[in-house]
Amino acid sequence: MPSSDAAAAVQNFLRSMQGNQALQGGLAEPQERLFTTLPDLLPSSTTIPVIDSAEENFIDNLLRQLPPDLMLLAQEVDDLSSVDPTSETAEAAMEALSLDQKKEILRKVLRSPQFHQSLSSLTSAIRDGGLPSISDALGIPVENGGYINQGGGVPLGGGDAVEAFLNGVQTSVEKEKEKEDGVEDKMETD
Repeated sequence: MPSSDAAAAVQNFLRSMQGNQALQGGLAEPQERLFTTLPDLLPSSTTIPVIDSAEENFIDNLLRQLPPDLMLLAQEVDDLSSVDPTSETAEAAMEALSLDQKKEILRKVLRSPQFHQSLSSLTSAIRDGGLPSISDALGIPVENGGYINQGGGVPLGGGDAVEAFLNGVQTSVEKEKEKEDGVEDKMETD
């Protein structure tokens, strides 16, 4: 008798699953909600005009995020192995560049296949469950730390993870802007 009870429970479960499929029109709900990719959000047609109209302070901040060797290459250093690519060296090389030269470096980076491949790889890593560690490493706060539930355990994946990452980036930018505005307001009142 116990085996027939187990068989009946399995049969009931299977029938309930078939009923759920019938209620959904015979189709199972897609497991992943589609959401855009980082390369789709940051095409050259969007990023290059930002660079072209940017002020020098913004351009310098972006250049500081790039490998120091790029500044040295722009200065046409013949033998990179003989130069220590420290932040001081890169900073000096960057200061020696004109604004047009700085913008051209950024345009080349933004048009490069390596940049677009990196954006694709980052999108894949986020979609495949890497959101908690990626957001932590980049200092981008995301809801529930990038996990499905607040307690952790299962990371967000798919389009939900990409959306959470972008929301975190937006929140970080807004907080940074508020900080900057607060500092400017305080300086004006002093």
